[in-house]
Amino acid sequence: MDLLDLVREHQSAGRAMLFRMMGATDPEVHGRDSWVTTASGARYLDLGSFAVFLLGHGHPRVVRAVGDQLARLAGSTRTLPNEPAARAAAAVAATAPPGLDKVLLLNSGAEAVEAAIKLARATTGRATLAHLTGSFHGKTVGALSLTDAAPFRDGLGPLLADVVRLPRDDADAAAEAVRAHRPAAVFAEPVQGEGGVHPLTPGYAAALREACTETGTLLVFDEIQCGLGRCGTLWAHDTLGVVPDILLSGKALGGGVVPVSALIATHDAYQPYDRDPLLHTSTFGGNPLAAAAVLATLDVIATENVPARARDTGAELRGILDELAQEWPRLFERVTGRGALLGLHGTRPDVTAEMMRAALADRLLLTPCLTAPSALRFTPSAFIAPDDLAFTRRGLRAAAARTQRELD
Repeated sequence: MDLLDLVREHQSAGRAMLFRMMGATDPEVHGRDSWVTTASGARYLDLGSFAVFLLGHGHPRVVRAVGDQLARLAGSTRTLPNEPAARAAAAVAATAPPGLDKVLLLNSGAEAVEAAIKLARATTGRATLAHLTGSFHGKTVGALSLTDAAPFRDGLGPLLADVVRLPRDDADAAAEAVRAHRPAAVFAEPVQGEGGVHPLTPGYAAALREACTETGTLLVFDEIQCGLGRCGTLWAHDTLGVVPDILLSGKALGGGVVPVSALIATHDAYQPYDRDPLLHTSTFGGNPLAAAAVLATLDVIATENVPARARDTGAELRGILDELAQEWPRLFERVTGRGALLGLHGTRPDVTAEMMRAALADRLLLTPCLTAPSALRFTPSAFIAPDDLAFTRRGLRAAAARTQRELD
């Protein structure tokens, strides 16, 4: 039985079919820097992978830190203190805005969102929650209730009740809805990822912050995808001029080596978890390997000035994408995003699908926006080399030409 037969029989028939349709039948076996190597020896430049590899694949400092920790203590008894987790939590807090000093280490982005939902309800005593149009916060039941994506929600109800959707592009209407419904929390991505790579404006963020403060609503910034320097500042909300009550991190937080996420909160917002440490627990949350990865990742981000690298990388890549949009207007409409989180918007969904398939032939790995199927999402490593960007330009141009021919 070949690999895709195993995928079909034991994981997902739909996933196996998707791999075959894309021509992605050669399994990945090695990753280093911006490149992934397959079993046959083919090398692909990774421009996507859902924002995990901000530091590239297998960053040596993160791999070494995790390996050293593995040799000492891989798991935690959760009965004795866990020093790596305590130090990792302190390091995460040190990166956050002043006042966000409490940290809960978890395993995935969706788990961090679930923890924030519980915390907001416990802190405020309210049940209602709010999110923005175009939002994506995860696929667990609570997180899915805050995700504006009908294909992932249909047939799975009822999800959480008392959820309000706020208009993403109308600050006054969003603030009015917060004042009217007085939710426990408003969840917002400073730069939406899956929804098409749309940055919030400072004016919109200020209106949300003011309305939340007036109503005692917690403002939650979900930076699971857009944070840690990817958008050109350490936190994507740094350019918005407001500070949240709860900040969520993940994806790149483990350096592309170990899954880990974090909820970061003010003392006031975090009180229920302070009072009762068992109110939200996770067997593997803050395990020593994840903690070691966090410490090494944050050190790399600081010492290697990852935000500045992401700004420079993003500027170069945006120029490449702008060229595509200008040269192939029948395929592409515009480019959105900030830093090294960019969206190339196709004129229709089949452009995105065909472009991904065509790019594989030129050894480029592209990622779509799950809830905006006409958009391709670019989340390269901040350390991508100049030669790799030149390779990207040639490959994308060739893929666009093939896509145009295929769709004509």
